[in-house]
Amino acid sequence: MLGSSMLLNVAVVAGCFFVGGIPVGLLIARVNGIDDIRKYGSGNIGASNVLRTVGLKAGLAVWLVDVAKGALPTLLAGYLLGYGSWYHAAAGFATILGHCFSPYLRFIGGRGVASSLGVLLALDWRVGLAAFAVWTGVTAATRYISLGSILAALSATAWYWLFTRAADIHVSLFVCVVALGLLVIVRHVPNIGRLLAGTEAKIGQKAGESAEGAADGAEPEDA
Repeated sequence: MLGSSMLLNVAVVAGCFFVGGIPVGLLIARVNGIDDIRKYGSGNIGASNVLRTVGLKAGLAVWLVDVAKGALPTLLAGYLLGYGSWYHAAAGFATILGHCFSPYLRFIGGRGVASSLGVLLALDWRVGLAAFAVWTGVTAATRYISLGSILAALSATAWYWLFTRAADIHVSLFVCVVALGLLVIVRHVPNIGRLLAGTEAKIGQKAGESAEGAADGAEPEDA
């Protein structure tokens, strides 16, 4: 009986990794006539690169599916493994690991922002919405997608702590939220370097162009 339970736990965590690894951006771009989205724009398979390369509908579709790709496996894992268990937390984190290091693309993937939002919504919808609000506010105010993503990832830990009473906090899920935030930040290390150097492109600005010379409609660096 114990062996069967362990096998289920491992199978669910592994399943989340492989579902998370599905390269949604690559597939949707291919359906829309772009054979390999990694050869265009920033080379990323995320929603923003698909948005700029293929169009609004395709970019929005990638974003929505990536969010769902994080949320649905995490919800199912909570049902099968027990909400708040360590295996549940591992399943949520495995989903993002799969997205960032896709087993279908030789362990190369995206930065995990949209999928992390999905996981946060599944763990606690209040945390997910609050982090998304931070992303929206920072991105709108600064026009830096990467800065919005980094600060939203940082804020998730604080939001989880604030929204979860000390008596009810699940340490496993708290660790998962912290790990997700750190992973997203690590995936944005190149962006952080450009932000500190003042060379990060804003929305509507070509990479390497000064803020004063920004051109409408130019491509920002993928987040």
